[in-house]
Amino acid sequence: MDEAERIERCARLSERIEAHFRRVHKDSMHDVPICNAQLSVASVGFRPCGDWAVGIIVTPWFMNVFAAPFATPVAAGPGETQRLALPNGEVDFLGAEIEGLGRLLSCSLFSPMDEFIDQPAALVTATAALDALLTPPAAKRETPKAHLDRRAFFRGAFSGRRGGADVLDETDA
Repeated sequence: MDEAERIERCARLSERIEAHFRRVHKDSMHDVPICNAQLSVASVGFRPCGDWAVGIIVTPWFMNVFAAPFATPVAAGPGETQRLALPNGEVDFLGAEIEGLGRLLSCSLFSPMDEFIDQPAALVTATAALDALLTPPAAKRETPKAHLDRRAFFRGAFSGRRGGADVLDETDA
């Protein structure tokens, strides 16, 4: 499967999973107290990540990362854990069986959603979370040990000053 096909499959999955949770909200969750009335169901950023389509679903009652395989079936059964290697590290997901979609993986980010004041705030958070998960960490640079020393901090080693941190000379004034 080429990259265009993988992107198309992500778009279809995004639409189908969003439609599923819209039905769940309409049919059984719309008046449940755990729901944040300021939020609605939305799919955020489904895209290819290795052998998986990964994205986030925002609902009035949860925000979860979902992963669906392009080829190999999900190994974890419903409620079982499966670890995925994402670009920023390994993440534990739970297997989930969703009517009309089959077996997917889900990882909870927020539940309940009462901390979000509105839909734009939830969508910004979902986008930032997905970007963080799917972006490799920056190469860690080696920092000299002296820079991590608390005493060096108080001696002014971080600012390039010499002497105590409480000493002011005429150039500081």
